[in-house]
Amino acid sequence: MFLVLYLLSACTPSCEQVCEKLVACDNNGTERMPEAECTESCQEQQALYDDWTDVQKRDALDAELSCLYNSTCVEVATGRCYDEDIWAF
Repeated sequence: MFLVLYLLSACTPSCEQVCEKLVACDNNGTERMPEAECTESCQEQQALYDDWTDVQKRDALDAELSCLYNSTCVEVATGRCYDEDIWAF
């Protein structure tokens, strides 16, 4: 039973799940982008990284999505999940 729970928790959340959370975190009228635009951008980035042979970039994106999904809104706002390898600009 514990192994099943561990494996389920190790799955990377979808772009839809992460973007839904990010938009909900920013529900005080300061939304940076609509959920649909966030999801589309995330999915495009995933597709780009899937085409690359650099597995580290793919793993970094998965780690960032997991971090964003599992962090509190305050942690996200303070940059807890920021990865300069993914967001170098």
